[in-house]
Amino acid sequence: MGSDRFSSAKYRKDIIAFQNFAWKKSQACYNLIIGRLIVRDIVDGGLQKNVGHLEGFLRDLKESRHYKKIHLQADAYLKFCKNQWDRNHARTNAIIGNLSGLDLNKEFDVYITHPGLRNGGYEGNQMIVWGHHEKWPNYTTVYLWHEILHSYFGRNDIEHAVIELIADEELRIRLNGGKYPPFVGHGYLAKTKKKLLPGWKKYLKQEKHAIGNFIRKSNP
Repeated sequence: MGSDRFSSAKYRKDIIAFQNFAWKKSQACYNLIIGRLIVRDIVDGGLQKNVGHLEGFLRDLKESRHYKKIHLQADAYLKFCKNQWDRNHARTNAIIGNLSGLDLNKEFDVYITHPGLRNGGYEGNQMIVWGHHEKWPNYTTVYLWHEILHSYFGRNDIEHAVIELIADEELRIRLNGGKYPPFVGHGYLAKTKKKLLPGWKKYLKQEKHAIGNFIRKSNP
């Protein structure tokens, strides 16, 4: 929707062209499908007639050259993500298992969206939504593991910072080389990660890892 939702400028023109096409078709239907309208808005605003054409609106969008273009881009990205994940899975599963001590036996549904838009989240019930420009090598692998780890952890800042230390930082450098800090990931978690870092370095030197114990020791 907004300019902050683009993950790169590469496909921006194509996505905006599709948005503009949809907007010209029906502003009411457009606002409804992006979540800008709720039922009360539709009833109070007298928009029932326009929204009643939603099925035809979606059909027109799917048949448009704008949609077909970005759908091909998204489909190519899906194949890219799958190939990268399959190539890295055995190695990264061993790394994450060792770092965390977790029994990684869950299965997930991953919904891949267009790479030109920012989409990354664990939606609960072992469902992940993912789409982003590949900022550095193995970016998709690292952040799919980040979202997988959300299914094992709570949502407070310390546990989120631990997820980033495992995936965004340690897994990233084991795949790509380099060191941290400087950190990647959410800027608002940088202070928390810096505070955890001395204990994290000691934890990494342990022969056997149990991430739950590290988190309990890290909580005030």
